[in-house]
Amino acid sequence: MNARSLFARLVAVAILVFAFGLAVHRARGQSIAHDEALTYQTFLDSGVSHVLFYTPANHVLFTLLAKPFVWVLGVSEFTLRLPSLLGAAVYLIATFLLCRALFGDGLMLPVSVALLSLNPQILDFLPAARGYSLGLACLAVALYVFTVLVDRGELNPDDKTWRWGCAMGSVFLALSVAASLTNIVPAACLTLTFSIVALGGWPAFQDRRDRRLRVLASYLVFPGMLTGLGILWPYLIQVRRSQAETNMGGTADSVRDIFNASFLYKWTDDVHASLGAVPPVPLSWQARLSDLGVYVFLPLLFCFVAVGLVLVTRAGAQSRTKHSAQCRMFAGAAVASVAVIFLLHTVLKINYPYSRYCLFFIPLFTIGALLTGREIQLRFPFAFLKGAGLLIAGVVLFDYAASLNASYFRYHAYDRISLELFQTIAKDAQLRSLKNVRVGGTWWYEPEINFYRRRYKADWLLPYDIKDRSYFWETPNSLMPADYDYFVFIPVSDPGLTGPRVRILYHDDKTQVTIIALARQ
Repeated sequence: MNARSLFARLVAVAILVFAFGLAVHRARGQSIAHDEALTYQTFLDSGVSHVLFYTPANHVLFTLLAKPFVWVLGVSEFTLRLPSLLGAAVYLIATFLLCRALFGDGLMLPVSVALLSLNPQILDFLPAARGYSLGLACLAVALYVFTVLVDRGELNPDDKTWRWGCAMGSVFLALSVAASLTNIVPAACLTLTFSIVALGGWPAFQDRRDRRLRVLASYLVFPGMLTGLGILWPYLIQVRRSQAETNMGGTADSVRDIFNASFLYKWTDDVHASLGAVPPVPLSWQARLSDLGVYVFLPLLFCFVAVGLVLVTRAGAQSRTKHSAQCRMFAGAAVASVAVIFLLHTVLKINYPYSRYCLFFIPLFTIGALLTGREIQLRFPFAFLKGAGLLIAGVVLFDYAASLNASYFRYHAYDRISLELFQTIAKDAQLRSLKNVRVGGTWWYEPEINFYRRRYKADWLLPYDIKDRSYFWETPNSLMPADYDYFVFIPVSDPGLTGPRVRILYHDDKTQVTIIALARQ
């Protein structure tokens, strides 16, 4: 190994160590987020049977792993997030192996590693107590396994490496689906594009007598199906069509959410404006840049990757190398994933997904674009093209670096104060020497307060009641607002309580959440 290769590896490893260290720091220090607390409250806080209860919020692989962690180690923000940190470690290691297999030990190794590990959405979900990091980890392992296989040439049915590699990739794709059901889209698309590359092209599928087809089905399809059904069957029988609704609008809304989450992370919060998030101000530079991303940048990225797919697909047999095979697999999977989501929306009327539901776009389109750039460079070896590619990568990485955050998850930015809310109530209740403290109010902070109630063994605090006139449901047998010791609300759920019994205990200007303390009668 020469000094240049060693330096490239060291820089790539340093990036990965930084990303994992940041994930650990966030897992230990960040307040619990609404979805995390809801996952604990719904699936983990009670008996084992609750783990088997399905809603779209149940990321199955995560809850199955998290249950023994919190049962053995106790519940805290860190222990609840340990399965996700395991996924983070696997994802980052697989990313290094994948980028090295695709780009070697040159400059592109640290560049590609940085693009895949420092994306602000990726950094957000590596520590989050949800199934996203586990899903990314399993997907990255499958991508690495498939890359190693296509580098060997076409499928050899008598080669054990091929057979067991296909089985391993199939199982990891199934595990990625078990971690997050929306990963069924990249799993299906990768299975298709890998099969086409492994068999040497689409025409091979037309020869039903080809033994390679039977071997491919036996080792690529059935292991994943058995693994996926073995884990998911108790949940799949509970799935209903209405659970696929995500409240996302049209194509532009979904694309905007995807663009803002990665490239305007630092300057746009979440879509829940009533809870304190900050969407771009109309006609501001953020709003104009968001429009540019929706109508120019992401469509151009899609077209660029599609062009790479066309280039390597139309190349003659003599021009097909392992590099072109890699591009066909990744670019094909990226383009096919967009096509499948579009078909699901137009044919089955399934809403477009939020950005966090389709994190798989980040590795697929990042690698697809890099491989397309390499194919263009090989055909048109002009220095300015290479320089332009590196400049674009540098701008993207600068934007990622500007978005580094260790305080909160973007899609739950207002939850950064959830621990502060609990501590404020706890401190005041202690000063008043209260027992059997009754807290009610807005639906949003109900799982967070209840999580900290279990986290700190706060037996003095009764379970939080949802008593919110702006919400469709309230806790059965809940009290009137004036009968609580503490009431938590935002402006739309303000109970309008005044008088000598009422004291404002806490108010946050950003989220507009207020806690009032009420003197007992």
